Amino acid sequence: MAWTAKAGRAIPAGMKKGDHLFLVDGSGYIFRAYHALPPLNRKSDGLPTSAVLGFCNMVWKLMQDARNTNVG
Repeated sequence: MAWTAKAGRAIPAGMKKGDHLFLVDGSGYIFRAYHALPPLNRKSDGLPTSAVLGFCNMVWKLMQDARNTNVG
């Protein structure tokens, strides 16, 4: 990703005024999702997948609520 300096701030190239960039702490979201949901969802081999489902739901909700233009 290219960065440009504008008025003393670093701005990712391609972003416009009014765009919103959300940086998500994925490890924090996964930790919360793993411990918040009961282990109901499992693959056929018994591997729990609740954390993946919870993580995806939390990121999706963030994107819907905030109406952001970019996520990283």
